[in-house]
Amino acid sequence: MSTKNINTLDRFGVKDWIEIHMETVCHIEIIKDGRDFVARAHLSNGSIKEYRHQIFEDVLTEMVIDLQEELAE
Repeated sequence: MSTKNINTLDRFGVKDWIEIHMETVCHIEIIKDGRDFVARAHLSNGSIKEYRHQIFEDVLTEMVIDLQEELAE
């Protein structure tokens, strides 16, 4: 995002709204380990969930379904 866009967001208070109303629930890292794709979700409670599959789409699908259930609670 350019500095001009950030300044426009600041002028309308959007940046402040984001900082007040939004929170990070997880950080996701995806790596390739040999033939496997590995997705690690670092949750805000300190836990780490790891998903591994040879097919990239499958590792993402499994992770998203699991995180939907985890974060909906």
